[in-house]
Amino acid sequence: MDREAAYIKQHVAADDLILDVGCGIGSLEERFPDHEMIGVDRSEEMIHTARNRVSAPFVFGDATQLPIPDGSVDAVVFVSTLEFIPNTDAVLAEATRVLASDGTLVALVLNTRSKYVQANLQREGSYFQQMSHRDSAELTDTILARVAGDQEFFLGIADEDVFESTDPTTAAISAVVGTPTG
Repeated sequence: MDREAAYIKQHVAADDLILDVGCGIGSLEERFPDHEMIGVDRSEEMIHTARNRVSAPFVFGDATQLPIPDGSVDAVVFVSTLEFIPNTDAVLAEATRVLASDGTLVALVLNTRSKYVQANLQREGSYFQQMSHRDSAELTDTILARVAGDQEFFLGIADEDVFESTDPTTAAISAVVGTPTG
């Protein structure tokens, strides 16, 4: 999570209001103590845990109907979230709705081409088996249809080793960064 947070920090400004969709237990908010951040999650249990861990605002809500006003945030961040949500079109429509017109969307998606993700998809009981989207290339294309931006690979993982990698077969994360197209 530290490397994912560092990646996101490269793409947001210090004074940006950041919306973390699928915030879980507030791991990202914990790593952004000097940024204004709002976490949203559809799990009341996750929101409760996040509130007990981090002093940031956390909101119970569904990514397909974000409880956030139009154009009110400077950045929307997804960290290994979109691949678990069946209706990504509705989620991305909401994300671009709440983003300021010059806002930034940062989506970190588990790269299903990587050996690491493939091994976890095969492992019995793995959380990865709950993924709705198992073709990260198709998912990143869907994201890029909503934002003008770029895709890159990073965060190689092999066994217990974590390293820098832009190789799609070893990079566990496919990142898309862009601004709304319309």
